[in-house]
Amino acid sequence: MDGHNEQRSRVKLTIVVAMIGLLSVALGFTLEATKIQLDDVIDPYGQGCTYPSHSHSITLGVLAIVALLAFRVYCPETRNSSSMVQLSRYLSWVAWFVAMIFYIFGVLMTTKQGDTLEYVDGFESYYSCNVVKPGIFGAGASFALTSVILENVYLVVSQQQNDKTTSDPSTQPSNVAMC
Repeated sequence: MDGHNEQRSRVKLTIVVAMIGLLSVALGFTLEATKIQLDDVIDPYGQGCTYPSHSHSITLGVLAIVALLAFRVYCPETRNSSSMVQLSRYLSWVAWFVAMIFYIFGVLMTTKQGDTLEYVDGFESYYSCNVVKPGIFGAGASFALTSVILENVYLVVSQQQNDKTTSDPSTQPSNVAMC
């Protein structure tokens, strides 16, 4: 009975962790859709760049980063010797790391508002406005989704193999050490 309760609590934890990861994914795609565009900041009279007075990009970006960190911190650890399962876990970590890089650079680029007067042949030519490049937050969200999927594959397959091991005593490793 105790093993059954442990399994149920493990399933609940896996679902909660997946939901936290999916929250980060949703925030990332929302950031991509609502980030400040170049058309939003260019002054039509050529007098520089005019940024909106308030933008939720930084807040949403920080929340996406926190959710992705919480996803990784609260992922339950299981032991499994299958190389394919371990590959899933490794690739989940790689995708998580890449997603974090995209999110962090996107937030840093969002905070770097300003304009630069460009010169061509010694004459003032045009203003260059700093905005987040298209696809930065979308790429972060895509890698976060990949990490969530691979981590769930790892957890589900590991749990199934652990259930087989505990139900079949012949597959349990012996305590005799091999020399």
